[in-house]
Amino acid sequence: MKDRYYDTFAGLLGDIDQSLRQFIQQMPRTTPLFWEMVEHHFGWLDDSSARDRGGINLSGKRIRPLLVVLVARALTGRHDHALPAATAVEIIHNFTLVHDDVMDKSEERRHRETLWSKWGAAQAINAGDGLYALGMSALLGLQGAGEMAPSKVLDAMRFLLDACLATVEGQMLDVSFEQQIDVTPDTYLTMISGKSAALIECSTRMGALLSTDDPTVIEAYGRFGRSLGIAFQIWDDYLGIWGRAEAMGKSATSDIETKKKSYPVLVAFQQADAVTRANLLSIYHKELLDARDVSCVLDILRAVRAEEQTRDLIDVHFRAALAALDAVGVDNDDQRHLRELASFLIERAY
Repeated sequence: MKDRYYDTFAGLLGDIDQSLRQFIQQMPRTTPLFWEMVEHHFGWLDDSSARDRGGINLSGKRIRPLLVVLVARALTGRHDHALPAATAVEIIHNFTLVHDDVMDKSEERRHRETLWSKWGAAQAINAGDGLYALGMSALLGLQGAGEMAPSKVLDAMRFLLDACLATVEGQMLDVSFEQQIDVTPDTYLTMISGKSAALIECSTRMGALLSTDDPTVIEAYGRFGRSLGIAFQIWDDYLGIWGRAEAMGKSATSDIETKKKSYPVLVAFQQADAVTRANLLSIYHKELLDARDVSCVLDILRAVRAEEQTRDLIDVHFRAALAALDAVGVDNDDQRHLRELASFLIERAY
């Protein structure tokens, strides 16, 4: 599955990587530490992972910028005019990852030390803030992309700023959930609509905005991105409990071990009987969970059919994404690649 992804989109991913590197590497460098941290985060200080991918370092899947350029190609047959937006959304996504790692105390990302674990939380926060500024600056490159109307550049900036705000609000909800027991599946969906889906929706919406003047088409691609982003995150939740450890590079039950209140667990809290729910509460109040606790949680999830319900909800949002894509009324290779990418995102094992 991973090889098929890189093989199918190799050319576009190469263009995205080149645009990202060129933008960052041409910036004036006053404080070398910041740029070292940026290049470490993107994996550019060690390109050994790139050699199997035609010399392109694809640390991370580059899903959001790929959506930008695929939508642009589906509507215009080209993507050069959308590369500044693709670069911007990828940098903004990575700003959120750097701050997430600080909040979650994650020591490794993409098989490298996270910025906070290598340089400390304070400097990691600084680096994340710098990435935010770089992302917004990259978007201004649209001013030089052909004859892009100034109003389109402003609208693209508004889309990205709105997505950033939604992402922050979603992250704040996620952090607050750590201290709450009464989180409902509906509240959780509100959270991931911000934290996970907002930037994906922004990606598809910007790709359309920069490629058409038809507001119905822009809106349809936005709905596609939003539904796809929700399905993408719920599939992440599925993998965090029922995924394969060898594919993910971490424990197959990592979300249970860290007591993450993901969608399947919230289904169990809501639907288990009183005795079972009390048992689940006692486990989630523990400081650390052992193998017996994890096994007990898995038994409870099985009893309420949480796995089946999670897959059903993924399917609901995936179908909504495809319906929005169909509503555009475009039928070409790039539109079909969007469908293929959407399928990959809810079939991947990592």
